[in-house]
Amino acid sequence: MSRFALPRSVSAWREAVLTAVVYFVCASAALQLTRFDGGVAIVWPAGAVLFAKLAATPRRRWIGITLACVPAGLLTSFLFGLQGVVSVPLPLVCIAEAYAAAWLVKRLFPRFGRFQSVPEVACFLAVAGVLVPAGSAFFGALCALVARGIPYGLAWRDWYAGHALGMVAFAPPLLLTLRGQTRQWLASAGASRLGEAIGLLALVTGASLLTFGQDRIPLVMVPFLPMIAATVRLGRFGAVASILILLTIGLSFSLAGYGPTTMLHVSMALKLQVLQIYFASIVLILLPLAAELRTRRRMLDRLRAVEALHRLVLDRTSDIIIRLGLDGTLRYASPATERVWGYRPEELIGGVMFHLVSPEDLPGVLDARRRALANSDETAIAEYRVIRKDGAMVWVESHMRATIDDDGRVAGTVSIVREVTGRRKLMEDLTHKAMTDPLTGAYNRRAFDEALSALLGSIPTHSVLADTILADGVLGCLAVFDLDHFKQINDRYGHAAGDLVLARFVAILRSSMREGDLIARLGGEEFAVILSGMPSDQARLVCERVRKRLEQTAVQDASGAVIRTTVSVGIARLVAGQDSGDAMKNADGALYRAKQSGRNQSADAA
Repeated sequence: MSRFALPRSVSAWREAVLTAVVYFVCASAALQLTRFDGGVAIVWPAGAVLFAKLAATPRRRWIGITLACVPAGLLTSFLFGLQGVVSVPLPLVCIAEAYAAAWLVKRLFPRFGRFQSVPEVACFLAVAGVLVPAGSAFFGALCALVARGIPYGLAWRDWYAGHALGMVAFAPPLLLTLRGQTRQWLASAGASRLGEAIGLLALVTGASLLTFGQDRIPLVMVPFLPMIAATVRLGRFGAVASILILLTIGLSFSLAGYGPTTMLHVSMALKLQVLQIYFASIVLILLPLAAELRTRRRMLDRLRAVEALHRLVLDRTSDIIIRLGLDGTLRYASPATERVWGYRPEELIGGVMFHLVSPEDLPGVLDARRRALANSDETAIAEYRVIRKDGAMVWVESHMRATIDDDGRVAGTVSIVREVTGRRKLMEDLTHKAMTDPLTGAYNRRAFDEALSALLGSIPTHSVLADTILADGVLGCLAVFDLDHFKQINDRYGHAAGDLVLARFVAILRSSMREGDLIARLGGEEFAVILSGMPSDQARLVCERVRKRLEQTAVQDASGAVIRTTVSVGIARLVAGQDSGDAMKNADGALYRAKQSGRNQSADAA
């Protein structure tokens, strides 16, 4: 099927005929009222009528509407226009002008017709107000030259001014009316809105009557204020209604000999051109203003929707969102602060955030913030403790990033803070499990090796005892314990009873050692204790105390059997810079001698 077709339905024919009738009326009125000295019409609203109708109609019906206007244009030309050979081509040029303007605007701006944006208005003005009228003026001026001998330049100027200004002044309100914008606005407006519209448009009517109803004072600026107010308050409807009121009143009174144009001592043709320039200027002010206001309103609506969504997300998220200024002042805090920290956002905003951070963790937080401020493209991460309102500590993980102001300068930081107390505890539990013996709760061999290596590689300071030890290079003692005849306990009483004996022995070690001494199970029934900062004679006394306590201890198993056992101990000094393997070898050697000497005793390394 062809993209363009003649109207086939009754409604389509009615639409085309009605357009042709309106076109004939407007063209006839323009030729009779605004054509002076046999020249071209100074005001030409007929082109705006056809342009508006085509722009508001699907393109498949353009041919029918355009063809219906051809006989109307020819009849107008025969009755009121230039006679002779130009009576046929001249109306065809006028119709082709409106068709070309509608086609080109739709080509450049497919969604044209709503005047919702400044680019759309600019496209209309460039095509319908400049390009197409300038092109049709070449042919129109040529017809005027041939028919009446009117100078080509003068005819071109009058044609261009009449057609361009007529298109700019009349087409927008006609198009918006044909597209049903006025009807839609009226249908959607409430009673208070309609009352406001009636009041504003009454002011526009009064200002227009005051301006054009007299010819003594040039009050051409008086309608501007109420028209702008109507545009700002009512949008495109206010702009279109104001323009229609001004056009109707202004053109009617001017043709009747009233209004500011009567104070111009020039020809009527020039007066009407000045009047059209006035109308076009108002259109050029109000339509872009209405479009820009609509764009801003839509942007504001989107911003409000985004803000509402933003607030909803912040209110529902379990994470804390905080924004700090350069000086550390808290500018914003999300509602989650009350749940996590116990503080309502208003209690924190305006204060310094850092007083909530644990003093031990504060240097790391400040360093992360300095890194975020120094590099706005990167995110700094810090994990620290926060002091809740009730005094309790919670671990948090903060991802912070610099914020930038309108001038591109760093303005502060924004952080997403998540409570990680549970995760931290889990990690600590996992670490503890990885470093401890599950049966006795003592440290395991891995933890023991790390602690022994760390001690042997350290230099004790800040104590009189440390100075004495450092003078000899001795850092403390290592005691290795081995339960005597433990295999016989397992064989006789079972492994469950053996486990009870091991757990009881660790309990004796804990009650006999200092708080900072590391107790470890090396494997099986062998244990070791690192006695940091303790001389060998004191270490011997401590180990003897352990040995005697175990000797006096009786362990009862599930069957009621009483189990007694003893322990042998080997003690070796720990020297700064010593290899941990050598330290263990010395302690094992002392333990071996204690075993060889009859067990249940302690021995020092040689």
